[in-house]
Amino acid sequence: MKTNLLLHIILSTFVLFFVNCKPAENTDSSKTGSQSAKYKPAKLPEAPSEYQKKKNPFEGNEQAIAKGKITFEKKCKKCHGEKGDGKGEKADVLGYKPIAFSEPGYLKTRSDGQLFFIIENGSPDTDMDAYGKGTSTNLDEEKIWEIISYFRKEFTK
Repeated sequence: MKTNLLLHIILSTFVLFFVNCKPAENTDSSKTGSQSAKYKPAKLPEAPSEYQKKKNPFEGNEQAIAKGKITFEKKCKKCHGEKGDGKGEKADVLGYKPIAFSEPGYLKTRSDGQLFFIIENGSPDTDMDAYGKGTSTNLDEEKIWEIISYFRKEFTK
């Protein structure tokens, strides 16, 4: 009887130990483009077709790029990082890893309209707020296109 009770206690302890154990979280966010276990996976919204067709009227315009850099540094850098790598000073406190614009191929696979849509409307269920008209940030279309011009010039690889 004592042997069965002792065996039951040992097995119960063993089971409880392994049920409550889990691998340590991987919070290394140094790998560009890969989501670490610390972050929830983000699903970017797909822009409607009328946005997908939009073209940046300031593409390649050096003055627009310079203005876009200023706005990026004020509004975007804290999360997306100075190098567009998703490693801004606020990135570690977010539930979703900020997009790394500098990841090779990222911007090449996104239309200007898709980028515009996300900046204007945000990305629901993530930490990316809307910055368009009527928001607390209230960036007009010109400012959004300037930011996109800066992205394209600075981060396209």
